[in-house]
Amino acid sequence: MREVFVHQDHTRVALYKTLLDEVGIPSFMRNEYSNNGVTEMPSPIFFPALCVVNDEDYERARRVLFETPRSQSPDWRCPKCNEQVPGTFDSCWNCAVLRPDGSIEGSA
Repeated sequence: MREVFVHQDHTRVALYKTLLDEVGIPSFMRNEYSNNGVTEMPSPIFFPALCVVNDEDYERARRVLFETPRSQSPDWRCPKCNEQVPGTFDSCWNCAVLRPDGSIEGSA
């Protein structure tokens, strides 16, 4: 077992676990259900952590998570509500309007 990624945002760690699952790398989340709000100062020792089961998968997991481009599409601006939307989204996260064809960042 070897730790690959730690972050206080549970959803980000869960997303990275999904990416490893998709390529067949066995992994698990440590501190998945920890309550980091116990003290006023958040402590990284309680943050959710993604670990690979097999040490020999560590380097491959790092490549999958940090060297593979996530999106070939640039972020775009929603023509209806003007929100900035990640390039991986096909619809606006705020108002659900579909991405216009050929949309590029900054266009409205």
